[in-house]
Amino acid sequence: MKKIVVDMFGADGGPEIVVRGAARALAAQKEYDLVLAGSTLIAQIVLQEEAARMNLSPADLMPRVSLIETNSFVTNREDPRNMVKDRNDTSMILALEALKNDEEIKAMVTAGSTGCALVGSCFHLGLEKGLLQPALASALPKAEGGYVLLLDCGSNLAPKPKEMEQYARLGAEFVRNAYGVSKPAVGLLNVGKEPGKGTEVLQEAFEKIGAAADANGYEFIGNIEGGDILSGKLDVVVCDGFSGNVIIKGFESVGLLAAKFAEADEKTEDADYQRQIDDPYNLENASGVAQIRRYFDYNSQAGAIFVGTKKTIIKAHGAANEDTICSCILQAINLDKGQN
Repeated sequence: MKKIVVDMFGADGGPEIVVRGAARALAAQKEYDLVLAGSTLIAQIVLQEEAARMNLSPADLMPRVSLIETNSFVTNREDPRNMVKDRNDTSMILALEALKNDEEIKAMVTAGSTGCALVGSCFHLGLEKGLLQPALASALPKAEGGYVLLLDCGSNLAPKPKEMEQYARLGAEFVRNAYGVSKPAVGLLNVGKEPGKGTEVLQEAFEKIGAAADANGYEFIGNIEGGDILSGKLDVVVCDGFSGNVIIKGFESVGLLAAKFAEADEKTEDADYQRQIDDPYNLENASGVAQIRRYFDYNSQAGAIFVGTKKTIIKAHGAANEDTICSCILQAINLDKGQN
């Protein structure tokens, strides 16, 4: 049986939030089981509570969960360098080791420190040949369907041109395998579209990404601007981690603000308004408000993806709730299916 390993600790809301999301993911599909790294006692209590809440027998969930016992965990204030050798008893490192050593485990989900997950993945899981560190990628939904992959979005704030060329290759390979895009369109985020724009790093990255396009099976569109990211014309957007992190958080805040403005207008006009409040993720015949809210809500859009690691790691938002964790687990499952 294929499995996904989940780090129980790291979410701001505590391990109970993570286990509730895991229970929902188990109930939503039958093909993958879960491994939970953390407190066995908390896992068992919460799984039984969630089974009862979903009108299931504990026997429907418990046999599908394996447990890795530890009460040690990584905090958001942890020095990532500790992940090399000093914190081998934490839930994050035990999950990474299980991911590395168990062939049945196909991916990992964690809401813990991004920096610690980054360093931990390098030393406890391993990277593709030639990489110094993975890229953190976010899959942003296109209006007409499908996704555009934005990388890096927070792991490397000042990458070198060669690293940005690697992002283009990794992103194209990921999109090809996960989303079935035969020849991904790749763009380099810049302050203008003309060649020669931007810093020396971006100018050199432009040349390297373009030169590597044919050999790596992608189409290099050239420089793009921020307004092009969600245009639907791109499959991969390459940028530095500082810009990428600002972009995804900016998109989220603007989208939710737009939904709030639109919501005020629709309260008196939309007969289905209350239905959308009760079931905001059902977009069948939904109004613009529901679609905007669903499109930009990080709790329903799963997590960021470590690209370049030997197996898939999904990084959930630190402010994750049950929906986030469930979405991340299902995202990991769908990515594994897409790659097989």
